[in-house]
Amino acid sequence: MKTNQRIKLSDLATALNLSTSTVSRALNDHPRIPIETRTKVKKLANDWAYHPNPFAKGLFSKETKTIGVMIPCFEDNYFSKILGIIEDELIKKGYKLICTRSGKNAVEEQSALWNLAKAHVDGIIAVLSYDQPCPAFINDINEEGIPILFLDRMYENVDASFVISDDFQGAFEAVSYLIQEGRSKILHLEGPRDLSTSFYRKQGYMEALKKHDLEIQHSIQCENKEDVKIKIKAYNNDYDAVFCYNDFYAFEMLEYAKQQGICIPNEVAVIGYANDPLSSFTSPKLTTVDQSTSDLGEQSVKMLLSEIKAMKSKGSFEYSTFKSSTRLLVRESC
Repeated sequence: MKTNQRIKLSDLATALNLSTSTVSRALNDHPRIPIETRTKVKKLANDWAYHPNPFAKGLFSKETKTIGVMIPCFEDNYFSKILGIIEDELIKKGYKLICTRSGKNAVEEQSALWNLAKAHVDGIIAVLSYDQPCPAFINDINEEGIPILFLDRMYENVDASFVISDDFQGAFEAVSYLIQEGRSKILHLEGPRDLSTSFYRKQGYMEALKKHDLEIQHSIQCENKEDVKIKIKAYNNDYDAVFCYNDFYAFEMLEYAKQQGICIPNEVAVIGYANDPLSSFTSPKLTTVDQSTSDLGEQSVKMLLSEIKAMKSKGSFEYSTFKSSTRLLVRESC
């Protein structure tokens, strides 16, 4: 069975030479089905990543007026702000919200999305945090009549609508500003390798250097903020500026500079990304790229509700992408 093919109950039945009713009962632990048969059916279902249809056909035409939202975590101010805006917009439209976290890995993230679907939500707004090895399950959820709109990050292997920031342009403008201020040895603290935000911010960094005829400088790839001090300490080349994947990386850079006696910004300028509230309280205050959380939250709701309406009336909808602009907030760290 191909991993990217949607598995149906009939596929399991055919493979095991059983009736679909027997397979269904086995999956639901019906006492009249022998334990050996139940075990065999469940093993194949697990091997083939089968997910039962959680919806009765009659539910397709009904609305629950509930939207599911999945974000990486509740502690991150950026996502919390967007979540608050989404909730406010949904309330205005007469909808309720169910929220969950991605989990610790791709398997938990997939389970979290299915749990939202099983809660009979009308649609889902999701921020994926992991590289899904088999994203076909997303199409499965869409085919159940539940549109999924993806927020903040792009995914090449998924057919869906997206609401994102212009990460390329945000990075390009930040690094261009550093160059205009006379910085020529600009280090980039790159984000997690599987995230589109990391990719586009690095591309913006490289394009700014190229446009200003500077040799491509080094990037340090950091999976999380804990990597920053360790990897920058091991970095042996000179630098007079650091462009960071996000503000949390920048906070670590500021603390490292303080520990090493590096004067910010006289010796090294630092720019973060996301405009976390703490960025205006650091010493020195952090220059950062501001993302419009209001645009992202409002457009997510607007586009998803439009897709839900089209799904109910036409049975399908057109995918689209909204890209929000960014702006550089210059503070004391430059």
